[in-house]
Amino acid sequence: MKALKTLGRALAAAAFLAAASAGAQTTVLRFSDLFPAAYPFGALSAQFAKDVKERTGGKVEVQVFPSGTLTPPPQCYEGVLQGLSDICQAVLAYTPGRFPVMESVDLPGYPNSGRLTTRVANDVYQKFQPRELDAVKVLYLHAHPPGSLMTVNKPVKTLDDLKGMKMRSTGLSARIVTALGGSPVSMPITQAYDPLKRGVLDGTDGTFNALKYYRFAEVTKYTTMATDVGYVSTFAVVMNKAKWNALPADVRTALDAVSREYMVKAGDLWDQIEREGLAFGREKGHEFIRLDPKELERWRAAVIEPLHTDYVKRVSGSGLPGEEIVKAKRESIKRHSAAFPALEVPVK
Repeated sequence: MKALKTLGRALAAAAFLAAASAGAQTTVLRFSDLFPAAYPFGALSAQFAKDVKERTGGKVEVQVFPSGTLTPPPQCYEGVLQGLSDICQAVLAYTPGRFPVMESVDLPGYPNSGRLTTRVANDVYQKFQPRELDAVKVLYLHAHPPGSLMTVNKPVKTLDDLKGMKMRSTGLSARIVTALGGSPVSMPITQAYDPLKRGVLDGTDGTFNALKYYRFAEVTKYTTMATDVGYVSTFAVVMNKAKWNALPADVRTALDAVSREYMVKAGDLWDQIEREGLAFGREKGHEFIRLDPKELERWRAAVIEPLHTDYVKRVSGSGLPGEEIVKAKRESIKRHSAAFPALEVPVK
C-alpha cells in the first residue's frame, strides 16, 4: 500500500510538471533581418532576440535570419503580411509610395545625429498613427543619420565640381544627387566597392559608417560633408498582426517594453558607428571637406525646400495633411536638437 501511495504521488507530480510544461510552451518567431550578422545592426538584432527570450521567461524565442535570407529586403514588409516571417526589419523606402506619412522622415534637413533622426521617426509615427502601418504591429522605428558624398579621386567643394559625376545612389538619394547636378547610378550599397575601386563610379552617397563597414575609405579619398542635404532612411521593425494578437497579454507587455528600449539602442548605435567610420577614415588618410557657408546655402536651396514642396503637393493630393506632417517633423527636429546635437566631424 505504501508503495502504491508513493507511485501515485510520483505520477501526480509528473502530470503536474507535464501540464506546467504545456502551459509554458515556447512561441517561435522568425525575424527576417536585412542586415548581415557581422554588421553592428545585425548584432543588435541578435541581442534583441536574446533579450526577448529572457524578458518573456522563455515563452518567446526569436530566430533571426540575417542578410535577407528569409525574405529579400524589398519584400520584407510584404513577407510579414503574408506570414512568410513573423517579424522583419524593413526599409520603408524600399517600397516607394506605400508609406506616405513616414516618407516625410526621410526628407533632408537634419543635424548629423542618428539619435535625433530616430526620435523624429517615432514622433511622426506616434502623432499621426498612419493607417499605412495598421496591418502590422510596429515594435520600434529607427532612422540613420543623414548621408554625405564620398568621391574616388576628385574633391567636391562646389556644385560645379559635382556636375556630371557618376554617383551611386538610389531612391530619394538619387533625387538629391540629381538636384545637385550629379548623375545617379542605381546600385545597392553592398555592390559599390568594386565599381569604386575600378573607377566605374566617381563616388557614392552614404553615411560615415560606410567608410569602415563597407570599406569605402579604402577606395575613396574624399567625403564632402553634405549632411544638411543628406538623405535619411527609416527602418521599421514590425510584426505580423495575427501573431501579435495571439500572444498572451504578459508576453505582449514584455515585448513592448523591450522594443521601447531598442528604439533608444538603435539611435545610439547609429551615432556610435558613425564615429567609428570617421575614425577609420582618418586612419586611412581620408579627407573630410566642409562646404563654404555660402556654397552650403546653394546646396540647401537646391534640395531642401524643393523636395519638401513636392512632398506636400503629392501627399496632399491623396488626402493627407502634407503641410501638417512636415511642420510636425520640423518641430520634432527642433525639440530634440539640444539633447542630441550633431556629431563632431574633423575637417581632415
